[in-house]
Amino acid sequence: MPRRKYDYSDHWSYYERRSRIPADGIKAKNKQGAFGTSWWAKRWIGALESFGYGSRLTRGRTYARSGAVLNIDVAAGQVNAKVQGSRSTPYKVKLELAVLDATQWAQALDAIAEQAIFAAKLLAGEMPQNIEEAFEIAQVPLFPRKADDLKTNCSCPDFANPCKHIAAVHYLLGERFDEDPFLLFELRGRTQAQIIAALRERRSEGQYLAEEASVPAPESAPPLHELVANFDHFGPDAAQLTAQIAPPAIEAALLRRLGEPPGEIGNELRMAYGAITRMAVES
Repeated sequence: MPRRKYDYSDHWSYYERRSRIPADGIKAKNKQGAFGTSWWAKRWIGALESFGYGSRLTRGRTYARSGAVLNIDVAAGQVNAKVQGSRSTPYKVKLELAVLDATQWAQALDAIAEQAIFAAKLLAGEMPQNIEEAFEIAQVPLFPRKADDLKTNCSCPDFANPCKHIAAVHYLLGERFDEDPFLLFELRGRTQAQIIAALRERRSEGQYLAEEASVPAPESAPPLHELVANFDHFGPDAAQLTAQIAPPAIEAALLRRLGEPPGEIGNELRMAYGAITRMAVES
């Protein structure tokens, strides 16, 4: 009599059928439906869901919403977490994503610096929606494209990879990206401070070269004693000067760039900036 083929992909080990020990860890902000609100968080979660892992992801969402994930630590090239399962000792979960090397980062940062909107938003602490284009130039995607791009491991006895503990960490990591999109860059090997410093350096060099190339040859000026009588008069060029008052493209950009001040002064400054802007536009 032929042996029945056992489909391991849809079944769980004995340990995984046991009840989970209650834990008061990180709870998902989203209590139902899809995880993540920002486009980059959705792209991250969508990457895992596109790999076709089936029911493991469903159980992972349940774990993510029930506080089973105790911590998530993001570093260059890896994410480490602990997840409470059916045993008293939490399981150790590790996610690994390749770090970009110096050449790849240089190419990506050059591409970002060439796009004024990319650089401006990143310097203001925002993630541009088309930022992936810069990483395409470096020929390394910002997000994992296939299952092999993201190496995962869990200390639980489940044979499946990813198990529900890994899936739970993956979903909550997407919510962490909602809060701090620069964690994506840190996972790829660069901190927010390094990104901003590199962009400022490139923009400074580019501005200097542009100004140097556009400086016209100096014209001979009339002697100073000939200008004394009319030194306080507007010249003919004054008529060409125009001013346009408009709200800033990025609200409270200075606060975003320099970081939050201590205490409640940040909210007060935002209110003051908003009031000044409205008065300037309406006057």
